[in-house]
Amino acid sequence: MTKPLRAALDVIIRSLETPKTVLEIGSRQAINQEELANFRSLFPSSKYLGIDAQEGPGVDQVVNAQILPFKANSFDMVLCFETLEHVDKPWIVCSEIERVLKPSGVAIVSGQQNFPIHMHPSDYYRFTPYGMKSLFPFLISKIVVAISPPFDDEVKLNPQHEILIGSKLNINKQLGKIKKALRRNIDTISVHKPYVHRLDEIGRLIRRAISEIRFRQEIEFF
Repeated sequence: MTKPLRAALDVIIRSLETPKTVLEIGSRQAINQEELANFRSLFPSSKYLGIDAQEGPGVDQVVNAQILPFKANSFDMVLCFETLEHVDKPWIVCSEIERVLKPSGVAIVSGQQNFPIHMHPSDYYRFTPYGMKSLFPFLISKIVVAISPPFDDEVKLNPQHEILIGSKLNINKQLGKIKKALRRNIDTISVHKPYVHRLDEIGRLIRRAISEIRFRQEIEFF
């Protein structure tokens, strides 16, 4: 979970009505993510259930997300953040999200396209915005929001994060409200980037430029 992604998710969630029941899939808060990945404080009056394949902070129940032990149409909101890339069959998890979501409910799912491999404990997939949409055929009203640094039109061509918001019913008015809220809060989403990270990025670009002088491919085996 990055700070810009968290800021965008906060804006999206606060733009929606407070749900009575919330299911978070992949709720375990990794080391140094206890605050950043904790969404419970945004739902003080909701019945909140956090599930994960592993025990840990933020996990109420250890569950295999490919076989959710809940009845159909059980939750007003289903959250799944930075989890699908770590699932070997994400399309099954997405189908389960659609199954347990109430017809009037809202699903909010985040994924990645341009991001380094990070074992947690495994890392399988990346998603384009179009691929993310295709994973939820029964959410008839949906948008995908892309977030990325402002370089070479990355947000359109190779975005870092994608957030899908969708419902089985027509929620186009709510989606329009979310779009306006995100545009209005772009400064909040553009959280301060530490100067040491900026220097690291400049160094990376310089090293990349030098490598172009004597260009060659590299090979790795997995």
